[in-house]
Parts: sequence; C-alpha cells; structure tokens
Amino acid sequence: MVNLRYHIVSIAAVFLALAIGLALGSTFVDSVLVSNLESRVDQLQADTESAIERQAEAEAELGEVEAARDAALASVEAARSVRFEVEDLVRPYLPQGRLSGTTTLIVAPESTDRAAVAAIRARLDATDARHGGVLWLSDDLRLHNSGVRQSIADAFSLAGDSRNAVRRALRFLLPQALFRPAEAGSSQILADDVNAVTDFGALDGFSRGFSAVPPTRTALTLLRDLELVTHDGTGAVALHLLGGEQLRLVVVTDAAAAGLNQDFVFDLLRAAVDDGHSGTGVIVEVPAPGAAGVGYGAVLERVRSDPVLAGSFSSVDDVETFSGDLALLVALERLPAVDHFSGADLNHGLGPS
Repeated sequence: MVNLRYHIVSIAAVFLALAIGLALGSTFVDSVLVSNLESRVDQLQADTESAIERQAEAEAELGEVEAARDAALASVEAARSVRFEVEDLVRPYLPQGRLSGTTTLIVAPESTDRAAVAAIRARLDATDARHGGVLWLSDDLRLHNSGVRQSIADAFSLAGDSRNAVRRALRFLLPQALFRPAEAGSSQILADDVNAVTDFGALDGFSRGFSAVPPTRTALTLLRDLELVTHDGTGAVALHLLGGEQLRLVVVTDAAAAGLNQDFVFDLLRAAVDDGHSGTGVIVEVPAPGAAGVGYGAVLERVRSDPVLAGSFSSVDDVETFSGDLALLVALERLPAVDHFSGADLNHGLGPS
C-alpha cells in the first residue's frame, strides 16, 4: 500500500525543483540580456563621440579651406593690382601703332611646341601688323633624302638634284620669294646676282619660266605642294601673297630641332642677309617639348656667337614670361635695328630707342 504522505512529498519536491530551476534560468537570461544591452549602449555612445570628433575635424578643415580661399582671392586681387601697375609702367614702350604696315610671319620647325607657337601668334595677332600666320618646316628640308631632293629638283626645273645644288637653289629662290616676290625669277635679278650664284644652270629652268605661270605659284607654294612646308594661315595673309620689304620673320625654334636649324633655318637666314635683308626678323627660343628644359639656351647661344646671325637678327629668350613677351614686341618694333634680349630682365635694353 502506497504511503500517501510520501507521494505528496514527492510531488512537492518536483514542483520545488521546477520553481528553483525557473528562478535560476530567469536570472541567467536576464544577466546576458542586460550585458548585451549595456554593450550596445556603450558602442552607440562611442560611435556618437567619434561622429562628434569627425564633425569637429570637418568644421576645422572647412575653416582652413575657407581661409585658403580667402587668401587665394586676396592674392589674385593683389596680382591684378600689380599687373595693372606693370602695364601702366611699360605701356609707353609697347609698339602700339608702330608695327602698322608690316607683316609678321612665324617660321617654326614642325616639332616645335605648338602651344608655345600659338601663344606667340596670339600676341602678334593682337598688334596692328598684318598677320602672316605660321610657316611650319618639315625636317625633310635637311635634304638628306635623295627622293626629297629629286622632287624639289623636278618642281623647280633644276638641272641637278645633288644636295649642294638644291641648297644653292633654295638659298637663291626663298629670300626672293620672301622679300622680293615681284622680282622672283626675272632675268634682271639673275644678271645682278650672277656672281653669287655658282650653279646658274640649275636655276635657269625655274627662274626663266616663273613669269609665265599663275601668280599663285611661288617658291613657298611649291614647297607646300611638296609637303615640305605647311602654312597655318587661318585669318592671315594667303601664302602666295606673303612677302615684301615690310615682311618681318619671327623664327621660333628649340634645341630639339638642332639638325634642321643647322641644315636649313640658319642657312636660309644667312641667305636672306646675303640678299640684302638684314634686320628683318627676330629669333625666339622656346623649351623643347617633353625635354624638361634640357638644352634650353643652346639655340640662342649658337645664334649670338655667329657673327652673321648675331649682327642681322634680333633674339629673345624667356618669351613665355611677361617680360620676354614684351621684349619680343619691342624687338620687332626696333627692326631693322638688331637687339638681343634676355626676357627675364625687364631692364635689359627695354625702352624707347
């Protein structure tokens, strides 16, 4: 027979154990939950403090940017004021109205920095001189290629295509085309220059046939048709109309074109002097593209050490600076007087003659 008291005690023990377990379990869960909640609160607080710090840093950076902007604006305003003062100072020396009646033609190797040439052209276009544009020279004018020499000989009806014969022909014909276009090819000119032309027969075909062809055919247009020169003449005098006593050459070159300078450019300038046209141009050196200034100055050093070139053509360096830009205009205005300017120094010869 089951003892009822024992049965009651057993049931009571079960419920007691269940109650103790629920109590302990509830306490453990509450502890973990509270711990997680406290961690999240701590993290949110840390995030908030970090955001506040970042906001403070951003506000500080904004203040620095605004201060830098204000300083930059002040600097621009100061530079503008200085520019106006400088312009007022040099305005009397600018060749305003004194290039009237002249024509400026830029001559440059094709490899020359196009941006530098464009800047010089823009400056010249702002003067009252007639705009002759830019005559770009191909490196083939060095005449090393026999095919090029043959094409020139054929175009100019030369008797031979040796390098010396072609060079002599160009030395004779190009100064005429540039400075005496109305006389180019006349028998009288040949008679006057017969002592200077050692290869008379090489010139005979072109020169004697020149007056019978359309006036749009000149030595320059023939070289253009052979793709040895390119005329960038937008808004400028047409190539076949270029030339005359009032033509002013602006030769823009760099050290990278040393071969073309030596074999053609300087040779052409000497030929112009031999033809009686000293004091008709300015030689400008610009940095070679991508050369980081390497070799800069070599061209004008070569020009200024050559008695013929130094005595017949002005020169300007640092033309990309304001003072060099001004020196170029003054050099053009002073022609046929020859001057050599260092553009970095405004006091180097600048002022009325």
